[in-house]
Amino acid sequence: MDRIEKEKTNSKNFTQSSDSLSIIQNAWETYVEKGIKPESLLRSEILSSWERSMMFGVNPFQKQVNKNVNTNELVDRQAQNEKLLSFAKRDMEYFLQPIRDSETIITISDKNGLILDTYGNQDVYKQAEKINFLPGAIWSEEVAGTNAIGTVIKNKMPVQILFTEHFSVGWHDWFCAAAPIINPLTDELMGVLDLSGKWKNINQHTLGLAISKARNITKHIEGILYYEGLQRNPFLVSALEALEDGLMIVNKNTEVLKMNKRMKSLLKEWKENESSLFKNYGEIDSMIRHVLHKKDPRIEEEILLYKDHYIVTINPVSEVQQNILGVVISFRKSLRRQKIWTKEALQPPKKIQYTFENMIGSSPVFMKTIQKAKKAALLDSTLLLHGETGTGKELFAQAIHVKSPRYEKPFIAINCGAIPRELIESELFGYEPGAFTGAKQQGNAGKFELANGGTIFLDEIGDMPLEVQVHLLRVLEERVVTRIGGSKPVPVNVRVIAATHRNLVEAVQKGTFREDLLFRLRVIQINIPSLRNRKEDIPLLATHYINQLAGNYGVTKEINLHHKTMEKLMNYSWPGNIREFRNVMEQALFNMEEHTIYPFDLPTEVSEEQGSEVHSERERLIEAIQASKGNMTQAAQRLGISRATIYRRLKHFGISTEQLKEKSQ
Repeated sequence: MDRIEKEKTNSKNFTQSSDSLSIIQNAWETYVEKGIKPESLLRSEILSSWERSMMFGVNPFQKQVNKNVNTNELVDRQAQNEKLLSFAKRDMEYFLQPIRDSETIITISDKNGLILDTYGNQDVYKQAEKINFLPGAIWSEEVAGTNAIGTVIKNKMPVQILFTEHFSVGWHDWFCAAAPIINPLTDELMGVLDLSGKWKNINQHTLGLAISKARNITKHIEGILYYEGLQRNPFLVSALEALEDGLMIVNKNTEVLKMNKRMKSLLKEWKENESSLFKNYGEIDSMIRHVLHKKDPRIEEEILLYKDHYIVTINPVSEVQQNILGVVISFRKSLRRQKIWTKEALQPPKKIQYTFENMIGSSPVFMKTIQKAKKAALLDSTLLLHGETGTGKELFAQAIHVKSPRYEKPFIAINCGAIPRELIESELFGYEPGAFTGAKQQGNAGKFELANGGTIFLDEIGDMPLEVQVHLLRVLEERVVTRIGGSKPVPVNVRVIAATHRNLVEAVQKGTFREDLLFRLRVIQINIPSLRNRKEDIPLLATHYINQLAGNYGVTKEINLHHKTMEKLMNYSWPGNIREFRNVMEQALFNMEEHTIYPFDLPTEVSEEQGSEVHSERERLIEAIQASKGNMTQAAQRLGISRATIYRRLKHFGISTEQLKEKSQ
């Protein structure tokens, strides 16, 4: 069923009688207190949201959302979503007029649930202040539980949530209807438009009108986005036609959106059409996909097209929230024969896998670190990354390189602690022919020469031998390298990013690290936070790795994290940081049965770190069975789990089923 058909289906379910309110209130109390699912009483999208809210550990009794960004961060996020807000504001007064007496407010949120702006009834706005339904507050499901904004983000579908359908009691006297704002060129979520009110008596006609207007606004914004971008921009049209190069704009599905007259002329000359071009010239299609998947920030190569050589340049197009919408391709006839694009040349640079867009987390300490890293990317100073093992230091190094002016040049990484002492010098600085036994006859360039023009990443710099530190210091001071066995200095233009988990100041005091080298490396220092210092990011990381790894185990259905599992993840100290977290999630997926990850699916060191909690879980299991007189179905209902799960827990704790039943008689 497509999105429009689902919208029609959902629009039929937007009223509740007083009787149904009472029924849902009772179902909510039963679910919160006992974990019993009211499957026959709730719409499927509401029940799924309740389950997610429980999994996220949302407090069902909260009366106010307590997660906000500060004023500066709000201004930054509003600036990032400037077009979205400007399009919404442009015609908001027109849309508000028919529903001005409906006692509602309209909010615009970004794709993460951060409220950016509000419009509408001032009396309702005052009521909204009490629950922090204001700009700067985050209303994702992870924070606020079931609510229209958060649920739309999860499903990318319009939804209405009425009163006791909300997960947290603080918004049980609120109605809200929300619709996603979808980028028409990418089908990606840009934000959410929500209409909310605190109505005691819902008028079906007024409510239906309000929901209809909310959807009209989202459609209007999407329409403006499309026409502003491609159809109503005279500057774009003029620029396209003024170019002597053939030029076309292609979306992320490799569909041609626009081309200039020169491009049309070239296609006619090549006896191709816009669809057959990519099919018949696989090199171009491969180049496009590399850029779309952020494997290359830009590609420019020479290709043979219908007897002539053309320089083909492909640049990404980003819009609104820095998502890649497509690419711009230009074709310029080559004046001389250069190397032809080959399949070997098409291999993506394996060294670059990460950008800032790949980073998962929204905690203040992590966002501050990203902000510093982006600032450092614009500079060319030597940079030292300090952080515990597994915090993602190389991820940051790669992201900084991609964001820097050197992004088109090589990124070369070397782990100074993984290479034998006798080889590290030749690896870094290269060697001349015959420099030592086993050397290549033609000699070999070192990593600094290979990284010329780009960035070299020296991981675990604290493990570098003292004798090699002397040579590195010279490279940093003089910007030249001398190969082993050679005497001729080779100039290098390289940005150095070093990383370590060690305390280099202590290493200097112990005499294992040169103080002058430390000063040279630590021109700028960024400390990467450990996972235990950014635990707010654990729910996001868990969701990310479950989605990333589930396919490896043949899981196609949605996977849930039991709320007790989330507690275990939040309480664990994570000495191995992100690397350990990923491995734990993979082990949990391997151990999981059905489609829920329970605490006993986690590795022992995670599930049993808090011994008293494990003991209490065991005791609760025994008490439930004894209270049910050995009836496993009743015991499972008491605990809010399935019979299969209760047997798995008994096996996990080494409890004999027969003995328990005998004691329960």
